[in-house]
Amino acid sequence: MPKTLSETVVNTSLRVKPDETVVINTWQHTLPLASQLAYQVRKAGGLPLVTLETDEFWWKSLTELPAENLRKPLRHTLALFDETDAAVNIFGPEDPQTYRSVQGPQIGALFESFQKTYDKIRERKVRSVDLQVGYVTEPRAKTYGFNYEAWRRNVEEASNADYEKIAQLGKKLARTLEHGRQVEVTSEGTKVKMEIGRHPVFVEDGIIDEEDRNKGFVFTSIPTGYVTLAPKRGTTEGSFHSDMTVPILGQLIKGISWEFQKGRLVKTAAEANHDAFQKLYDPSTGDKDQVANLSIGLNQAIKPGFLADYMSLGTITIGIGENQYLQGENKSTLQFQASLSKATVTVDGQPIVHNGKLTI
Repeated sequence: MPKTLSETVVNTSLRVKPDETVVINTWQHTLPLASQLAYQVRKAGGLPLVTLETDEFWWKSLTELPAENLRKPLRHTLALFDETDAAVNIFGPEDPQTYRSVQGPQIGALFESFQKTYDKIRERKVRSVDLQVGYVTEPRAKTYGFNYEAWRRNVEEASNADYEKIAQLGKKLARTLEHGRQVEVTSEGTKVKMEIGRHPVFVEDGIIDEEDRNKGFVFTSIPTGYVTLAPKRGTTEGSFHSDMTVPILGQLIKGISWEFQKGRLVKTAAEANHDAFQKLYDPSTGDKDQVANLSIGLNQAIKPGFLADYMSLGTITIGIGENQYLQGENKSTLQFQASLSKATVTVDGQPIVHNGKLTI
């Protein structure tokens, strides 16, 4: 009998043990799933706590409150994570369209507040799973122009992918990257070189085991499936032009382009909705202009064109901003990435991806 999503999260991804405390963060439209997750935690002998966010409160706060109110760290949340072993985050809000009218300073202030919680989770190595199913709503599909039914089916199929197969493929790629020195990514409008350096390579396979936790890699997601690393700081050079859209803040950013010099972002543009990127980027703090990660997608079930492009098999993704979760040196309130569908990637001159297809 196939496992339900809640069973997979609790017993496979988090491996909840008796007496462990598990926080389940939900929105109003995902309460039934949160209830199922809480039951599975109790069934495993764990201690669940469900916290609720609502669209009404979220949008009223972001559109009416001053930035200084949003910037304040949530001390009770920080205290809660001192007593938390694992967390499940069901994404929201249900309808992202209001993001279009939210001001940049409010977004930046919220990121600063979140950063404190993120730091606490990393510090205490709280095992954390993000569930993208919370994003799959009819209002969100309408906002981004997605086919809701096709999107819903794809997330369900991708969530039920063969985790063991993903892990094996990921480990094979990771071994090649771990022994490499220089990576080159090329595609139409893209030619980027970077050094791997001493940073470890992580396989995102939907399971947080002791090896992951010992490395400080305590975040996973469902759907899942990619290999990722933090490049050596200051080594990324060249031009990047994404041929895939980035859905963010209620808008689709199309054709985002970056120029890198000595690991820093020095120029940015986009074919459409570049203002959505700037709304995130401008108020962000810290190493927001530093290259953060290089990732290779592993999940064959994910169809590009929705929200999980970076996990699609053979997709190449480059990110900027925060990367301490990858044992990188960047500390920032920004995490942003964009992808390539038909890139070629070489490690010390040897191809591991050719035109979007894995070669190993």
